[in-house]
Amino acid sequence: MGELPANAPAVLESLSGNPGNGASLQDDLRDLEDDFGDLGDEDEGAGDQEEAAGDNNDLEDEILGDVDVDDIGDEQDEEHDFVRSITIADELTRLHKSLRDHYSIRFPELESLVTTPIKYAKTVAILLNGPLNDIKTLAATSENLAGEPLSAVLDGPSLMVVAVEGTTTRGRDMSEKELDRVCRICQKILKLDRQRLEITERIESRMADTAPNLAAIIGTESAAQFLNAAGGLTQLSAVPACNLGAIGSRRQEGTGFATNHGVRAKGYLYDSPIFENIPEDNMQKGLRIVAAKMMLAVRMDVAKQRPDGSYGLQLKEQCLTKLDKLSAPAPNSSTKALPAPDEKLSTKRGGWRARKAKEATTMTEMRKAQNRIAFGQEEAEVGFGTGSGTVGLGMLGQENQGNIRATQIDKRTAAKLSKNNQGWATNTTGNSNASLDHFTPGASGIASVLQARGLRQSGVGSQTEAAGTASTIAFTPAQGLELVDPKAQAELKRKREEEENRWFSSGTFTQAPSQGSDQNGGFKVPALPNKRANTGNGAMGPPK
Repeated sequence: MGELPANAPAVLESLSGNPGNGASLQDDLRDLEDDFGDLGDEDEGAGDQEEAAGDNNDLEDEILGDVDVDDIGDEQDEEHDFVRSITIADELTRLHKSLRDHYSIRFPELESLVTTPIKYAKTVAILLNGPLNDIKTLAATSENLAGEPLSAVLDGPSLMVVAVEGTTTRGRDMSEKELDRVCRICQKILKLDRQRLEITERIESRMADTAPNLAAIIGTESAAQFLNAAGGLTQLSAVPACNLGAIGSRRQEGTGFATNHGVRAKGYLYDSPIFENIPEDNMQKGLRIVAAKMMLAVRMDVAKQRPDGSYGLQLKEQCLTKLDKLSAPAPNSSTKALPAPDEKLSTKRGGWRARKAKEATTMTEMRKAQNRIAFGQEEAEVGFGTGSGTVGLGMLGQENQGNIRATQIDKRTAAKLSKNNQGWATNTTGNSNASLDHFTPGASGIASVLQARGLRQSGVGSQTEAAGTASTIAFTPAQGLELVDPKAQAELKRKREEEENRWFSSGTFTQAPSQGSDQNGGFKVPALPNKRANTGNGAMGPPK
């Protein structure tokens, strides 16, 4: 490391704003040089430490740069505070890498479980060469380099994972030199972290003058964190509004918990006071609303407009109004009044005719039985296949009494025929004869097709017995299928023939049938001759 210039303490004092801070920072830089100079002589990890020491040698040059002591003012102090903050952040990253390389000898799995540099350094400062199989004991004591228990550094899930991995680690105990090297690196990281917090507090104390509109929206602490992370107000104004929520994100990794739910990037904006009473479900939309207004305030501060912060207060009121709408419960549906009843008469049909019409469409007893299911009994199904191809019968036919019982028919739901269309309810014999009237012989006197083939004597409509076995089942209009007694039917037929076989029963001369009748055995009755017209001479003249 090169020699510091003679005016370096004065420059550092002007940057810090307090006397003596420049000498303190110079001592810290010399300690870093001595520490990393010693680390470069070690055989183990020498390459990494030489690279880190070479980078750390430029820390003072990065801080001082081409600073002119006479031109330093308030704005330059703020800018150099940002430069110091960025330099410290870079140095923390380098020291964190060096600490991981050296402590991997003892606990190599720790770097994948604790990824934040400050938390990793505090965890290493607490564990060191202690018993890793009993981390819970170390989690309760504050007698360590960090000055706080491990339970205050790590949350519950992370502490549990570290304790489990410590029992199965493949690392070994560190030697005295290795342990001393790790302790010095931890002390430097913790010291740089304290200095960064001091710089942030200084920026926060001057935030009302640097970015009044930004501080009015998210508060001075959050505004200082944003400026510290971005490197200044001008650099922050170049960041898109959609990326503001991710600045300062502390996303946990390696703990085995899901990260695809809720707010993914919980950074400085997530911890700002404006989101204290916002539910987690509305946080994502709230971050977008505030980030857009926040960027307007930052650009207003860069332009040095509205230095009193009134524009920031105006934007904050707009944000709070929108956030209240997001958090407000959904409005209840109002109770609607019933419509006023109409005084006109209803056109709905009533009376016994309407009741009879409704009774015709009511559910039958068979349908009611089909809709019921007996507990603990298998339901019978009809149809083909499975699924929609079958229909369940429910409790229909579940009695299983073993005897034939006539189906109970509800007359209210039975199909009814009109008076003009009685269907098959009339006399069967008469209907058969009436249906065969068009087969009667015509005026030519030729017998019909039915008579020629003998169907009238042995087929439809004939009262004589047909050849073959006689059936004991008859179709009647009252009962449908009915069992009949053949002997009783033969006796009734004999009595009917005795009443019909009397004198002049045929009525050949007294009852002259029509020409189209077939009651004369197929013979045509001649008609009376017409009067012959006189066609003599002069008889065909005009009428007189």
